[in-house]
Amino acid sequence: MKHFITIASIFAFSFSAKAQVSGKHMGSTGVGGDLSIQNSDGKMIPIGAQADTKGSPLFLEQWVNGTVNLKNGSKFNDSALNYSLYEDKLYFKRDNQFFIVAGIINDFYLASAEDNKAQNLYHFVSGYPASAATNENTFFQLLCDGSRYQLLKWQHKKIREVYNYGGINESEYVNQEAYYVFQKSTHKLYSIAANKANALQIKNTLSIDESIWKAYLENHAAHSKGESAMIEFMGALNNL
Repeated sequence: MKHFITIASIFAFSFSAKAQVSGKHMGSTGVGGDLSIQNSDGKMIPIGAQADTKGSPLFLEQWVNGTVNLKNGSKFNDSALNYSLYEDKLYFKRDNQFFIVAGIINDFYLASAEDNKAQNLYHFVSGYPASAATNENTFFQLLCDGSRYQLLKWQHKKIREVYNYGGINESEYVNQEAYYVFQKSTHKLYSIAANKANALQIKNTLSIDESIWKAYLENHAAHSKGESAMIEFMGALNNL
């Protein structure tokens, strides 16, 4: 039986950013900046990237409402959650102090920054088979779910150094993303070989019959490019 419990009873204190946060990641703008904690010797240990790195390591610009489901069946809601794509960790915030969700997470929902209400628009799930770039603990954004297939989006942020000849070198967060299809009947994870979102790549990856693809295009006036087209096509495959 699932239990709905308070946030305080399942979080382990991970680190405090109070008084150690500086630069662009101070306050609510991000996690993974110039953060540090004290070890048993009193020495400061840095965590994450440097504070002068341009951009944000977080999935959303604002801290939002969300729901977290743990592997043990526990569930909780919180009003200040965000996901670090740089560190692959889910955080919550209290009075400008940042904490890592310490329980083993099965999946979590985040509301959009524009619609920070009860309805949750971003769903992240782990537990899929390992691939060349991911493992069973990797979180994917679940874009489409059906009886046969799931469309998944993997996202990560890395730091890129920008070298300016004769000037000051800079660094910035750069977003990486890739799409996958999970086939429920075979429990297989397929990587969609595409630099950009395109429904045609799903058709090619899954070896969908040409007649099915042509019938889909006849009933959908929109072109096959873009994430929305991938979601629509995956929905159509699940309805076959």
